[in-house]
Amino acid sequence: MAEDERLGDTLTNKSARVRQFHTRSKTGCASCRSRRKRCDEQKPQCNNCINLGRVCSYSPIKIPLRERRAQQKEVQPWEQTPWHIEQPSQQLSVKRTPIPTPLRFMNQDREYNRLACEMPLKSHELFQYLFKCQQGLKGNQKTTAANCLVRLTDDSCALRSTILLAGMHFCFQNGNLASFESTFLYHKVEVMRYINKWIASNNHKHDTTIFRQMATLAFTEVCTGEVLGAEAHASGLLAIIENAAARDKKENPDISNFKTPEQELANRYFIMAYTYICGLKSLLGGVCRLGGFDDARIEDFSAKELVEMSYIWHKGEASQSWALKLQALRLLPFFLTPLPEGATLTYADGREIIQSLREFTTATGIDPSSTSVCTDPPDKIFDNFWRRGPASRLLGECVLAHVETISVKKKRSQGLGRPGTSFEGPWCALVTSAIIYGQTILGALEPVDKRMHKYTITLFHHDMLSYLEESRASTDPGFILWLLILGLIGCYTYPKGERDQTPHPSFLFFQMAIKRQAKEMDISSWSEANFALAKVVWPSKNDGFEFVEDLWNEAFSLRS
Repeated sequence: MAEDERLGDTLTNKSARVRQFHTRSKTGCASCRSRRKRCDEQKPQCNNCINLGRVCSYSPIKIPLRERRAQQKEVQPWEQTPWHIEQPSQQLSVKRTPIPTPLRFMNQDREYNRLACEMPLKSHELFQYLFKCQQGLKGNQKTTAANCLVRLTDDSCALRSTILLAGMHFCFQNGNLASFESTFLYHKVEVMRYINKWIASNNHKHDTTIFRQMATLAFTEVCTGEVLGAEAHASGLLAIIENAAARDKKENPDISNFKTPEQELANRYFIMAYTYICGLKSLLGGVCRLGGFDDARIEDFSAKELVEMSYIWHKGEASQSWALKLQALRLLPFFLTPLPEGATLTYADGREIIQSLREFTTATGIDPSSTSVCTDPPDKIFDNFWRRGPASRLLGECVLAHVETISVKKKRSQGLGRPGTSFEGPWCALVTSAIIYGQTILGALEPVDKRMHKYTITLFHHDMLSYLEESRASTDPGFILWLLILGLIGCYTYPKGERDQTPHPSFLFFQMAIKRQAKEMDISSWSEANFALAKVVWPSKNDGFEFVEDLWNEAFSLRS
C-alpha cells in the first residue's frame, strides 16, 4: 500500500526535473558543437574530447563581417572576386606550401587568384609595393620586368625571395620595416626552413634553388643592417657550392664543373652576394665615420642603428644616390628569377660597368689635372663613390649585364639588347675585376672574408682560362689585359697569415697569361701597358701604384 502511494506521488508530482539551460558555444570545438555539448574551449584539446577519446579540432577563426567589408574597401579592383568558395573542389586545388593554422585565416588568396606560395599577413601589399615601384623603370626595363613577373608568380621560391627583396627595398626607403616586419620575418623563416629541409634531403636537384635562396638571405641581411648574418649566409653559400663542385667532379671527372648553367648560376649568385656585402659594408662604415664614430666598427652598432644612420644620411645628404640605390635594389628580382626553359648563359657586355668605373675614376680626381686617388682622404673617396651615385649605378649595371646574358634557343635576350661591344667577357670575371678595381686601385671598397676572397679569385681564374681558349677576335685586347692585370692584383692582395706566406694558387696563371697577352699586343714596357689600360679605365698617374708595375715586371721576368 505504501508503495502504491509513493508511485502515485511520483506520477502526479508537478515539480518534475527540468533540463537546465545551456548557452550555445560559438567558438567551441567541432565535436562538441556537432553533439550540442558545452565546450570548455581548452586548446589544443578540450576536456570533453579527452574524456571521450574523440578527435578535437577547431574551425579557423572567421573575420567579422564589419572587418571583412573594411578589407574589401582596401582591395584593389583587380583583386576583387564575386564569390568565395568555402570548400574548393579537387580540380581547383593546387599544391600549396603548408603554413601554421593560426595564420591560415589571414591569407588573402582567393581560389581564382592563387600564387605559387602562401601569402599571409601583408604579403600581397608588400608584393604590390615592389611591383608598383617597377613603374619607375625605363621602357626597355619594364619589358623585362613583365617577363620576370610571370616566372616569379609561378615559382614558390622565387616569389618568396621577391617578398623578402620587397621588404629590403621598403626598409631602405623608409628606414624600417614598419607594419611589414611580421610579414618579412614569416617569409624569412620559411626560406630558412626550406633550405634546411632541402639540405637534409640530400637531393641534388635542389642545389640551384638553395643557392638562389641563400643569396637572397645574404642580400636581405646586409640591407637590413645584419652584416655578420649576411657574411654567414654568404659563407654557407660558398660551402655548399664547393661541396657541389667536388661531388660533380667525382661523378664526372672529365667534365668541367664551370661549364654547366647551374654551376654558372651558383657562381653568379655568390659573386653578387659578395659584391653587395662588400659594397654595403663600405657604405655603412663610411656613414658611421661621417656620424662622428671614427674609431668605431660596424660590429659595434645594432642593425637598427645602422639602418637608421644610413636612412638619415641618404635622406639629408645623398638623395640622388639614394634614388639610384633604390632603383638598383628594384632590379634584384630580375637577378634571382629562374631561367626560362632551355635558356643558356652567354658572355656579358661590360660597357656600362666600365663606364660607371670611368665616372668614379674621373670624379675622384685622378686625371692629369688633379691628384691621385690614393692621396685623397677617405671622406672624399666616400663622397665621390657613394653620395654622387657611381656605386649605385655599378650595382644596377651588374644585374642588367646578367639579364642580357640569358639566351633562349640561341637568341639574345629581348628587351635589354645593346649594340655590339668590345668589352665582352665572363660575367663573374667582369664583376670581380670591377670590385678589385674599386678595392685596390680606387680605395672605395673594403675587403671581405679571406675564404670568400680566395674562391672569388679562383673562379676568376677558371673563367679567364676558358675565355682565353676561345677566339676573341671582336674583343678589345686592352680589355683582356685589363682583366688579367686585375686578376693578378687580386692574387697579390690575397691576405696571408703570419706563418703561411704562400701566394694565391692562381698567381702563376695570371702572370703567364699577362705575358702572352702582352706579346700578342706587341708591348713590353709598363708605360705601354699603362697606355693600353687607360683606354679601358685606369688612373692617369701612377702615384701609389708602384706595386702594379712591380707585378708587371715580375711577370715578364718569368721563363716561358
